[in-house]
Amino acid sequence: MKKNNQVEFVINDLLSHLNSMKIIKAYYEKSPLTVIVLVGLFVRLIAVVFSKGYGMHDDHFLVIEAGQSIASGYDYNNWLPWNAGGQVSGHSWFYVGFHILLFKFFQLIHINDPQVKMLLIRFIHACYSLLVIILGYKITLRLSNEKVAKEAGWMLALLWFIPSLSVRNLVEWVCVPPLLASSLALIKFDETRNSKYAVWAGLFIGIAMGIRYQCLFFFVGVGLVFLIRKEFINGAICFAVFFTTFFITQSADMVLWGLPFVELKEYVNYNFANSTSYFNRPSYQYIFTVGGMLIPPISLYLIAGYFKSWKKIFVLFLPSLCFFVFHSYFPNKQERFIMPFVPYLICGGIVGWAQIREHIKWKKFEAGSWKFFWIINILPLLFISTMYSKRSRVEAMYYLYNKPDYNNFIIESSHTDDAQLLPQYYSGKWQKGYSIYSGFTVDSLNVALLRNNKEQFPNYILFFEDQDLAKRTTDFQIKSGKNIELVYTAEPSFMDNLLHWLNKNNKNQPVFVYKVKP
Repeated sequence: MKKNNQVEFVINDLLSHLNSMKIIKAYYEKSPLTVIVLVGLFVRLIAVVFSKGYGMHDDHFLVIEAGQSIASGYDYNNWLPWNAGGQVSGHSWFYVGFHILLFKFFQLIHINDPQVKMLLIRFIHACYSLLVIILGYKITLRLSNEKVAKEAGWMLALLWFIPSLSVRNLVEWVCVPPLLASSLALIKFDETRNSKYAVWAGLFIGIAMGIRYQCLFFFVGVGLVFLIRKEFINGAICFAVFFTTFFITQSADMVLWGLPFVELKEYVNYNFANSTSYFNRPSYQYIFTVGGMLIPPISLYLIAGYFKSWKKIFVLFLPSLCFFVFHSYFPNKQERFIMPFVPYLICGGIVGWAQIREHIKWKKFEAGSWKFFWIINILPLLFISTMYSKRSRVEAMYYLYNKPDYNNFIIESSHTDDAQLLPQYYSGKWQKGYSIYSGFTVDSLNVALLRNNKEQFPNYILFFEDQDLAKRTTDFQIKSGKNIELVYTAEPSFMDNLLHWLNKNNKNQPVFVYKVKP
């Protein structure tokens, strides 16, 4: 009798789950965008909680480090005119300014813990990034049909790198929602010839360029669209709104420097002067970049579809192509630079591929390749969305946040040729830390401290990496005359270790925190 009750319970449970699935399926058929957005939000919330740290220099030191330090009255990067010595930074204040205000608000409501603040910032960005899904879906729906729009929506929601990217402070991704909003406005203008959509298009591109200057090349494409279609009046309206909006986003230049577009001018000068200083890569690199990121053969389908449908998606095609061509021409190429193009390739490519799909004879292979895509996509999606990037650097500085006796720090990387940067934001204090490397030895440190005899000797030394650690600690003690003891080891995350193994330039190694004995 007991066994029969157990069987009956299992059957009822299965039926309950089946009914739930039917309800979800029915709701999805009725409101597909809502379901896609909710799933996208769920994955992004996982990234909010687990994808701590920062991906690269720019998304932390040029946004978080700059924003928090200025909010705290320190100016870490010396961007403010009275600290800059007349040297303009060449960075837009628009997005950084948002973070300055945000950090000021956190101070006002007494949220001080650096990790808690970053959790909230990741959450804000995760919610904001849902606009990419919503706008991408609506753009594709207007250019094709609901089936195609759902395909684009799912890719924008769950493509392996997008959820993690969506919680980062990368201007290359933060500029995407206003770009897509401008494209949706252009599509509506194309349908109605109503001038209000030219206004909206100019407004949103102006905002996007305020976040990332290179969005100018999207506007160049928009201008060409108006020119080719002989929409001179509406083109002029769009330009006027674009220019006014961009000017407003750069109004900090007038306040700080007394002149307009000072930061933009320096940004252009610096990038052209250093076009090959970082990377000098071939013009075809980004074709392979997007081809790999979007996983073959699906990436090949999307590229084929993007060019197949160029007339149908013209108001998307020309602006995004101008952006892609410029970045392909410019020697300095980093993967993140091309990110704003990816949603356009997805939306435009899926629209065009839907047309191609109707005429191919290998439909079973094509359907199978989509299944292959989603299976392959799952593993990196899970790993990247839960990746604690630069963990050892973050945790080493966060360790100091919880130490009331912390006065200053030294980074010891005497085995390297370059000074290392650690994110002071996580220490909760802004100090003029010292970095020991081949160009600045312990002897140099002694001279610097002697020169300023009022400065207290830093009481924490962070040894970067474990190479020759015993020798380095002994040498430091002998040359500085200080005794030190190991108090904490900040270990890299699994993905940090993996990236270091794949490329030794990813210096995501342990950081050993030593305390100077009294």
